[in-house]
This record gives sequence, C-alpha cells and structure tokens, in this order.
Amino acid sequence: MAAMLGLFWLSSVSCKSPTSSTTATITVINSCGATIILYLDGTQKATVESGSSDTLESITVGSHLIEAKKSDTGVLVSSKTVTVTAGAAVSVTIPGPASLRVTNQYGELLSIYLDGTYLGDIGDQITQTVLSITFGTHVFTAETKTSTTVVATVTINVTDVTTYTWTITQ
Repeated sequence: MAAMLGLFWLSSVSCKSPTSSTTATITVINSCGATIILYLDGTQKATVESGSSDTLESITVGSHLIEAKKSDTGVLVSSKTVTVTAGAAVSVTIPGPASLRVTNQYGELLSIYLDGTYLGDIGDQITQTVLSITFGTHVFTAETKTSTTVVATVTINVTDVTTYTWTITQ
C-alpha cells in the first residue's frame, strides 16, 4: 500500500500543469540607417547594425523604456515605452530619425520621389511631411504630374534627429 501511495505521489508531481511565464521577449528592429546602441530602462543592452534586429530575452512583466542612440555620436534616435505581459513577444521598430516637410508653391500638382522611389503627389499650396528618413544622403525630386518634368531637386544629408524643410517654387 505504501508503494502504491508513493507511485501515486510521484505521478501527481510529474503531472503538474505548466506554470505561466513571468517574463517576455522584446525584439528591436533597426531601420534607422545607422548602427545604434540599444538601452532598456537606461542600461545598455546591445549594439544593432542598420537593417538588423536583436531580441532581448527574459524581460520582466511591466512597462519598460527602450532607447536607441546612434553609436558614433550618442544622438538619441528613438525613445519608446512598451508594456509587456507574461509570455509576450513584443516587436519594436526603430524608424528613421528625420522627416522632411515639403511645401508645394509651384502652381500645379507635383510627384515627389525619394532616391528615385515614388512617394506620392502633393497639390499646389499644400504642405506634407515625409516621415522616417534614414541617416545618410538622400536625393528628393519633384516632377510635374502632367509632363513628368523634374522641376526641383534637393539633396539632404541626414546626420541628426530633426525636421528638414523644402519649399518648391517656380
């Protein structure tokens, strides 16, 4: 009988239901165009190359501050607070740090291109913002919608977290 009780006790110990996880993971995707140093709650965690990602494991449940600083200058590229729950897998993308405010005062509808890639159209007397421009040198062009003639070009060397402006006139 004692052997039967011992066998029952062993099987009940091994059949315990799994406990829920008390940690989570945070995957950070670097899309900013420069190598970043990743900080979690003020503590340096990883260096992440542009176009790469890194996963932080065993993150405690709750809210955490994720900061990304440009590795060569220490310029803050992004700062986000994320809240994680038990067992969660959270993904955070570090976007490009700059933006470009474009104002069309040309007198007609224009098509805007970034490094040869069509971004969209902008009406006359309209201002629009291009978000998430990565670090590095970029060429913006404006073409008339009707004749696809290039009417303006600007080259921007993004080295900082800022908003650039471009006003297109005749």
